[in-house]
Amino acid sequence: MDSSLRTMIVPSTPESSTIILKIAIPEEGQVVSNPVGIQFRIDGFALGAPSPFERAGELVNSDMGQTIHVILDNRSYIPINKPAIDPLDESGFYYDMSYKFDLPYRLGSGMHTLRMFPARSYGESLKGENTFVALSFYVNAEESNRKMDLSQPYITYNEPSPLMPLLEGKPVLLDFYVTNTELSQDGYKVRLTVDGTFHRLLTAWQPYYIYGLKKGRHTVRLELLDAQDKRVPGEFNDVSETITVH
Repeated sequence: MDSSLRTMIVPSTPESSTIILKIAIPEEGQVVSNPVGIQFRIDGFALGAPSPFERAGELVNSDMGQTIHVILDNRSYIPINKPAIDPLDESGFYYDMSYKFDLPYRLGSGMHTLRMFPARSYGESLKGENTFVALSFYVNAEESNRKMDLSQPYITYNEPSPLMPLLEGKPVLLDFYVTNTELSQDGYKVRLTVDGTFHRLLTAWQPYYIYGLKKGRHTVRLELLDAQDKRVPGEFNDVSETITVH
């Protein structure tokens, strides 16, 4: 185990209960074709703006500001902050806006799953009741090429990601989403593995800081475990990302 690494749980950034994310296109079970267009509405959350919280000074920030993280199947997220299809409000901020974009890659035929949630400029996901949306749709034909039950427990890996300009000496944000279950010491938990040697069991659904990552490439793995510490079945419940610290 790498003795130079450590993790620390931190409180979630405060968020308003009025922030609501809705996906308009595609709809659950809809059959679409390439290029796949996504349309969504976000209320009460300013995309493109820097997050006005103390944590923004503790972590690296994206130059895109606050974004919507879009995850297709089990790929890395795509950050979206434009283009809006509604005019600006009188204050000139991107509140209560609808957005439309095409996925930047072609999708194979069959079922695909879309997950979306708002994120702060330093990557932390919002975790309110109406801020996470997941649905499955089909490309070209309604083919059952995947088994995906979104009513079962699963996790969504968020940070750290290859897109964040991580710096040695700054803490690295560890952030994920938990759906259809709760974490506890004697129930479901998340296992963190860094570079195959550092292991931690996470028993609270909150952000964490990782300290001690040196310059270079690192692999971060998250697994959802059950009460017997066995990995929960499902393609979203064992996810790895390769990140670079500069």
